[in-house]
Amino acid sequence: MRHSRCSDAVLMALLASSAACARSDFDRGFVSHELGTRSPGARVGPPEVDRKATLPTGVSLADGLSEDDAVSVALWNSPGFQADLTQLATARADLAEAGALPNPMLTMLFPLGPHQLSAYLLLPLAALAQRPARVKAAQRDVERVAHSLVQTGLDLIRDVRVAHSEAQAAAERAQAREVMLALWTASEQLARTRADAGDASRLEFDAIHGEALMAADLVARAGQDAVTARLRLRLLLGVDEGLLPDHLAIVAASERDAPTDTPALVREALAARPDLRAAELAVEAAGKRLGLERARIFQALLRLDGQLDSQGFHPSIGVHQIELPIFNWNPGGRRRARAELQRTLWRYAALRQQIVAEVATAQLQAQQASDSLTRWRRELLPTLARNVAAATSSFTAGAESYVAVIDATRRLQDARLREIELRADLRRALAQLGRSVGRRVDGPARTGGAADVTSPR
Repeated sequence: MRHSRCSDAVLMALLASSAACARSDFDRGFVSHELGTRSPGARVGPPEVDRKATLPTGVSLADGLSEDDAVSVALWNSPGFQADLTQLATARADLAEAGALPNPMLTMLFPLGPHQLSAYLLLPLAALAQRPARVKAAQRDVERVAHSLVQTGLDLIRDVRVAHSEAQAAAERAQAREVMLALWTASEQLARTRADAGDASRLEFDAIHGEALMAADLVARAGQDAVTARLRLRLLLGVDEGLLPDHLAIVAASERDAPTDTPALVREALAARPDLRAAELAVEAAGKRLGLERARIFQALLRLDGQLDSQGFHPSIGVHQIELPIFNWNPGGRRRARAELQRTLWRYAALRQQIVAEVATAQLQAQQASDSLTRWRRELLPTLARNVAAATSSFTAGAESYVAVIDATRRLQDARLREIELRADLRRALAQLGRSVGRRVDGPARTGGAADVTSPR
């Protein structure tokens, strides 16, 4: 009983906070407008099935593929998202069906023998009376589907931003591997010269030669990873190699720090998340259907009667048939509708909790990646770079073997690769945070850029 009162209170709060009347323009334009306000420049592409993938107006890839360009191209061309958008047509078809009036039933008796021409028309009164409630429930379903599709678009935006980040990181890793291969090749040549001169042992040369061979293998693997990441991005965008060729550069987005005001982000998410609004509309639709099931207890037919004889036409009107609710009060339909209402209420409560957790988790991950990246650049990378310079100077002076240079160089290489991963982690966390809040979320611009990928000599 206590749960019932709690559910009724939540339902009344939802109904009070919802719009006073249903809108009829929840179509592809609504979804496109909502996505454009949450991710500036984003638009939904036309619904033609046989059209070729194209670039939306205002998007140019002359300078490479930026993150915003990737989002615009995906929303314009993604076949998966276009397939999801067809749910709107289905929901609007259900709305049209809910508003359609049932056909009347006509019965006629022709004048044969002593019988006069007579006819009567039966109209279902219950269906006419229940039509407004059916239409309102169907309108809520159309709104729910439209808001759900906005959330689907936000999910696609998040996935595209993550895939763009991964493609960018893969390209950076490949570049870093090539730089390190060049360093190991130069070190190998130096070690060969010193070994031939008798200033270094053959063992040292073999160790450096092995590192150069491993660096060459890692370069090949990094190149394959970059191609794979680009293929995943191309699949999400819904384009082919003609629009996204392999030589097209992946433009890095400007680096941003993570927002720090978590309570404000949570409040904004609870107010802006389209899937939460869809859950509210599901509650409203379930309430309308519960009222419909209660009204179905009463069934009646309106009869319009008429007879034609020698004295003229004689019309009459009356109730032809009334179903008396003595034995059947539609218990199954009412209970199912009540259970559906309870389910939507619990789903709404669960989604609110999920949103709070998603925003807090994404903000924490973004903050951790931002802090780690800052420490990595300010403390670790400069220290390791100095270690490589000191080891190289000692080796040149003959005070140290080249093993020290190898060890210092390997540590610096691993640290630079880790920096690339931290930047990718930050971009992924910001993408997830934007999806969790319901719009693109970027903190203040970071001070300082990526560390130099060359090694001190």
